[in-house]
Amino acid sequence: MYGTLKKEKSVGDDLDFGQAFEHVRSCENGGMRLERWEDDVLIKCQFPDENNKMTAPYLYAESRFGKVPWKETNIELFSKKWTITE
Repeated sequence: MYGTLKKEKSVGDDLDFGQAFEHVRSCENGGMRLERWEDDVLIKCQFPDENNKMTAPYLYAESRFGKVPWKETNIELFSKKWTITE
């Protein structure tokens, strides 16, 4: 039922949320994560096309359990330990 994800290559460490978000927003396959999370957890951006029910971009969490919309916490938003991947 659950899938496996390949380990993403880290391209930047110790960023604040804004820096990591800019990368995810501008890089089609880019992701961001916090060090303390499980290794397979990654936040990505979805840009819906005209065939999707969702009409605006949104962030989602991807892990071995699947993909779900991401609901951030204040602790995560204020962290300066974000890592970005390609």
